[in-house]
Amino acid sequence: MPSKKPSSPRSKRKRSRRAKQPLISQDDITERVIYLLREADRVIGDDIEMAQKYALQARKIQMRTRIRFPSQWTKRFCKQCKSFLYPGINSRVRLSSSNKVVAIKCFHCNGYTRIPYYQNMEEKNENEH
Repeated sequence: MPSKKPSSPRSKRKRSRRAKQPLISQDDITERVIYLLREADRVIGDDIEMAQKYALQARKIQMRTRIRFPSQWTKRFCKQCKSFLYPGINSRVRLSSSNKVVAIKCFHCNGYTRIPYYQNMEEKNENEH
């Protein structure tokens, strides 16, 4: 009777850790992310936790696929705690005419984000040069 050799761990073939997923176009991914963000925007008045889950799912998809958020959604996330911001519910937005800044305060982490704004492009060009 032939004796069986125990298989060594090195002889086994490594399996890839990632399951192969079907290829999806970037447009479809962007549409999915926008859909999730709109749902979060719609639901946030009733259920803040559900809105945060939608936004977190959209952000995970965005990071995994390495796409950019559309420009109107980029400032809707806190830079410090990454929570989804909705003015009046979990954030406060103030305009400062003296500093020409939009100040957004997150109520979750008390972090501030300051975004400069300009009345016209000439004023912006003066401040850059």
